Amino acid sequence: MTTLIKHKRVEFSELFYDLVFVFAISKVTTLIDHLHNGILTWNSFLDFLIATLFLIDS
Repeated sequence: MTTLIKHKRVEFSELFYDLVFVFAISKVTTLIDHLHNGILTWNSFLDFLIATLFLIDS
């Protein structure tokens, strides 16, 4: 028995959305990348958490 697989062509808008999403993730991770004397501050963590929640919601 042969199974046929239909390939769907990816549209430019889908690729652009993926690129924007990856860029947003990289910007959010920089919020906790900058440590102060090797310590992650609560403000940085809360900024990261809020930005991540907004990013997941979209």
